[in-house]
Amino acid sequence: VPLLFLQGLEGKFFQPLALTYMISILASLLVALTLTPALCKMLLGGKTSKALDRESWLVRKLKRFYERALTAALTFRVAVIAGASIVTLAALLLASTFGTSFLPSFNEGTFTVFLFAPPGTSLTESNRLATNVEMQLVGIEGVHSVSRRTGRAERDEHAEPVSSSEIEVSIEDGFNQKEVRTQIDKVLAAIPGITTMVGQPIEHRLSHLLSGTPAAIAISIYGDDLTALRMVAKKIEGALSMLPGARDVNANREVMITSLPIRYRHAELATFGLTPAEAAEQVREAMYGEVVDTVNQGTKQFDLVVRLDGAQRETIEQVRNLLLRGRTGATVRLRDVADIGPERSSNLITRENAQRKAVVSLNVADGSNLGDLIAQVRTLVDPIVQQAGYTVHYGGQFEAQQSATKTILASGIAVVVFMIMLLQISTGTLRSALLVLVNMPLALIGGIVAIYLTASGNVFSNTLALFGLGGTYIAPVISIASMVGFITLFGISIRNGILLINHYNHLMQTEDITLESAIFRGSMERLVPILMTALSAVLGLVPLALAAGKPGSELLAPLAIVTLGGLLTSTILNLIVIPAGFSLVFGKSNPHS
Repeated sequence: VPLLFLQGLEGKFFQPLALTYMISILASLLVALTLTPALCKMLLGGKTSKALDRESWLVRKLKRFYERALTAALTFRVAVIAGASIVTLAALLLASTFGTSFLPSFNEGTFTVFLFAPPGTSLTESNRLATNVEMQLVGIEGVHSVSRRTGRAERDEHAEPVSSSEIEVSIEDGFNQKEVRTQIDKVLAAIPGITTMVGQPIEHRLSHLLSGTPAAIAISIYGDDLTALRMVAKKIEGALSMLPGARDVNANREVMITSLPIRYRHAELATFGLTPAEAAEQVREAMYGEVVDTVNQGTKQFDLVVRLDGAQRETIEQVRNLLLRGRTGATVRLRDVADIGPERSSNLITRENAQRKAVVSLNVADGSNLGDLIAQVRTLVDPIVQQAGYTVHYGGQFEAQQSATKTILASGIAVVVFMIMLLQISTGTLRSALLVLVNMPLALIGGIVAIYLTASGNVFSNTLALFGLGGTYIAPVISIASMVGFITLFGISIRNGILLINHYNHLMQTEDITLESAIFRGSMERLVPILMTALSAVLGLVPLALAAGKPGSELLAPLAIVTLGGLLTSTILNLIVIPAGFSLVFGKSNPHS
């Protein structure tokens, strides 16, 4: 249910997963209540109770081992609960060292290299520069092919000047993308005078949707003075360029072009019976024309536009000598009623909420993560912006990650409260319901450890670094996909607690046996169903976990890894901690009170 409240891109990714899971669970419930009993009657109707109770050698061995473990757990129940609490606390402390991200890094098999030459660079020079880069990229081992686009048409959704190029670099199968990325960075670093950015096609389009820039983080600075904004943006760019976890830092992707502003002098205009709007309209019609009719040629229609001849609107002086006509018929030259440029100005209208803004974009370097990088960026950027008296907003993947995390936590808390109510109805008491929920922290342990083991690279070296014994600690990353894995894990693991506690209550109610006997017998009888439930879930998730690192598995592999790790610890600890906890909580009272 918490996944249904996700908005934006994360909602598009994970809402179908939630709906599929819910529908399949409901279908499974229907089958369990109808088809399964009918099949049992058909297929097991002729079996004797003795044949049905026959156990395999594996089950007998498991039960003998579990019997000794269960006896020890009930004998030292306080130590078991204390030990589980300490391990849970240790797992949470380990998780506090993890980084955060919006979505896992994609493995698309293709890199997009952006080249931004200085504004005003000609098409010939830009083509020469990009061709040189292409030739060097083709020579990198592991690069399969290279293709390029220089500039984009003026009416394109992402119009770019000819000074900008995009190069698509396809990687051959079997080559390490990080190593190829390192070689691409070396090629780009050796080319002076250009700004570069490296991303992946889908990844950079997702960033575009989130922040309007192809980078993971977009820092928007708002203020009134455009010149001061540019200076602040450049200062921030310089500060962030020195940050180890940042890459592709770029401020204000704008092009300064020559424009011809016309600033009307109201008093002189009024003398000739003109308003600024009327004068501007006459200038617009003279330069760009007025549609006076439509011409039909077969099935096609063309606007008939009247404007000044091209030879009369080529120079600034001709614009200054343009004749305006007032309401009374008086004429006046434009230069007599207005101040006319030229001046250099930006080709972009960078405003948001009626405020001027400058944008600084950057990506996350390998070995860093979004959450830690944002914390470092804030430390550097906030003082610069505050000193200038402006405001700042951090957007892009960081903003989406924060929003998704808040949504999952808020809706998750509400769902847990509702689950406690349902569990209280099912188990009979609030204490039993809370005992069932003990499976959540038990599952948390395995999920956290699984993230650490699979994302740390060299686990031994990372562990030494974690305890300050040498090396550099590379923090594993928790993404929204990992959080979805924890939600899935909690739902599966809680079922094991329900199986145990409901069976304890059933035995005490129907067979009138003591609490200790009910716990011991109920745990032994529920051992195989709990292990089979966990094993079935594990077998379904193993293919997804094994696909980690392969293209297309970026969203589901982290989910599967978290769920697998959590199922392992919750299943094992559930069989030990829940019996010990039930004995401790209800040892001196009636479980049904």
